Amino acid sequence: MEFLKSNKLFSFWYNGKYAWNQDYTLEERESGSTLTRVYTFENGLRITNIATKNEKFGSYEWVNYLECIGDAPTEIVCALKDCDVEIPLPHEEEYRYSREYPDIRQHTIIHAPNGSNAQLYEFHTEVDEYIGERRINHIRVGQERNYASTGARSSDINAPFFEVEKQSFGVIFAIGWTGQWNCRMKRNPDSVLIQTKIEDTHFRLLPGEKIRTSSIVLMPYDCGSVHAHNKWRRLLKENYSAIGGEGQPKFGPLASNMWGGLESELCTKRVKIIDENKLPFEYIWMDAGWYGRTTTPTADEYDRSCHWSKFTGDWHPSEFTHPDGLLDFSKAIHESGRKFLLWFEPERVVRGMPVTEEHPEYFLALNDEEANLLLNLGNDDAWDYIYNETANAIRTMGIDCYRQDFNFRPLEHFRKYDTEDRRGITEIKHIMGLYRFWDTLLEEFPGLIIDNCASGGRRIDIETLRRSIPLWRSDAYCYGNYESEIAQTHMQNFGSWMPYSGTNAGSTYHDTYHFRSAYGTALSTCFTFSKHMPFGENKDELAWLKGCLEEYLSLRPYFSEDIYPLTKPTDDHTTWSATQFDRPEENDGILLAFRRDASPFTEACFELYSVDKDKNYTFTNIDTGEKAVLDGGALSENGFTVRLAEKRSSAIFRYTAE
Repeated sequence: MEFLKSNKLFSFWYNGKYAWNQDYTLEERESGSTLTRVYTFENGLRITNIATKNEKFGSYEWVNYLECIGDAPTEIVCALKDCDVEIPLPHEEEYRYSREYPDIRQHTIIHAPNGSNAQLYEFHTEVDEYIGERRINHIRVGQERNYASTGARSSDINAPFFEVEKQSFGVIFAIGWTGQWNCRMKRNPDSVLIQTKIEDTHFRLLPGEKIRTSSIVLMPYDCGSVHAHNKWRRLLKENYSAIGGEGQPKFGPLASNMWGGLESELCTKRVKIIDENKLPFEYIWMDAGWYGRTTTPTADEYDRSCHWSKFTGDWHPSEFTHPDGLLDFSKAIHESGRKFLLWFEPERVVRGMPVTEEHPEYFLALNDEEANLLLNLGNDDAWDYIYNETANAIRTMGIDCYRQDFNFRPLEHFRKYDTEDRRGITEIKHIMGLYRFWDTLLEEFPGLIIDNCASGGRRIDIETLRRSIPLWRSDAYCYGNYESEIAQTHMQNFGSWMPYSGTNAGSTYHDTYHFRSAYGTALSTCFTFSKHMPFGENKDELAWLKGCLEEYLSLRPYFSEDIYPLTKPTDDHTTWSATQFDRPEENDGILLAFRRDASPFTEACFELYSVDKDKNYTFTNIDTGEKAVLDGGALSENGFTVRLAEKRSSAIFRYTAE
């Protein structure tokens, strides 16, 4: 608790002066691992900082609540940094130019991963990348780095997860804000300064008004970066995950995807085929296109015979595509022993939908012609409307997984509706409304899971991970035959920062290399997605698919355990890609290896992690059944060699420590 007690943790200016140089009263309460500090300033401003230390992981978390307890508005709060702390790092001298480069092993490195952008390098940082003569992710004493989200979606272009590393010491931290965050880091000789905030806040609070800031989760480490990321994964798994806890599914779902514009009769028929052939899907996933009373059937999302996309906001099943309101489809799913996942996008509403005509005050618009409007979740009446619509749909249609998409950058809308003395308030209230929306759904519907999508994985942060799982972490998977290497790198990239996220195996039969590339803590497929794709007619295809699904389920328990990327994430097709998943409590693990289509190398040797030199290890090739027993000492020294005679092929090995 010493770190929490000896730091203010946040900072701001009030009424034109630095807050901590002003007079205030402080009430402090300590309860177990939680420290609550209540600061009261003049003119009725009260700030409550709630901070917690997690002893098991040595991590810290805090959030601030600001309220006006007076009869008149507060003075202006500005330059509000929700996190403002220094974290010790090994000493580093100020950089001096010389005719020789300094040893890069002594550098301080920042890992600031890309966000989601439908490309291969999502949630990855190339730490040694050069611009001119400078490695852009190495930071010297006196230098600073600044990062921000894009368009008020938290992991759009940049992700709110960071690591600062100096040799084997460092800190991993994450910002909990599903809007426009900002992060500044500065390297000092013996520390790193970390300042995070909601961008562009400058406001006064009104009497009785209460808001929250972004949250922060911060974990210092001294065990090296690779092991620290597994410690971080375990921290999130146990404390910040909507999967795996009491009353929650143990694993992410295995789902079969269907387009919402397919007729209910066809969808129900495909569920029957899945059931009759004992394909072990756990969820049936219906995506967009099912809504809008007057829409007509469409084959898939690229079918322009009906402009299904123009009906977002009319959350009633099509009377032509689903005349029974999806009830028969839901019944068929549940009678097969499976669960129902359904797509929504409540915040983006197309102008002209009935609610936009009846209640224009519910929406934020940039102009009178804009097609897409933003439903203002900071408006209580708008919140009540969309909550009742959504809860009624979940209740009536028997939805087990509520999928919320957000194909919209709302930042301009937020800022247009702010006044000069209330900058940031529109966004803050909307994001608070989003959290209340999800929290209330989860409270009313025990067992419900929420799938968080925003043009792929563009809304992933600590606060959304608490409440949801991103089952479609990248729009790179929108094509049924996307490049397999994208999923291979995403396996490593996303896995290094979070324990649970989902991918899609596409819709190409008899391509085991591609299917395995998509393995992860949640998986979906698109073999049942489009009307253009026949399903169930070819028994060889169904047998292959069943084998892949069963193999995946047998391996799924490993994917949320410790992860060790054995190769560098890259789009180079001449290389191999390999990842190790280890279960130290079970003394076992798996190795996934892929020889890419242009790789000239028939074998590769991998240095494995978490090897006990005093144990023997049995490796089993799950394709051939061949076993090999290796001495831990030799394995640690020489590595493990995988041979693949064919290009674009894969191998999976289970290992067990005796």
